[in-house]
Amino acid sequence: MRQLAHREAEAKALKILVDGVGEGLVLEGEGGYYALYYFYAWYGRKAPDPEETPDWVEGPRPCPEGFREPYDQARWLEDNGYTLFINESK
Repeated sequence: MRQLAHREAEAKALKILVDGVGEGLVLEGEGGYYALYYFYAWYGRKAPDPEETPDWVEGPRPCPEGFREPYDQARWLEDNGYTLFINESK
């Protein structure tokens, strides 16, 4: 899931979490459900590039509910010591 391009993940998404910071795409995968987070506001964009890979992947979880909105996920990452969580390959 870590290398899944936004275009491909969006096509498979069961749920899409969107706010001004990014998108969280919830997918079913091996062992449960995952949220793939694409944080695009840091790059001055209004949407992720179709070929962009996720900045952060959370999961697996037993159900598709309970994943954070992108802004809340970014805050959680910072609060837990992830100061450089943006995908450096961009």
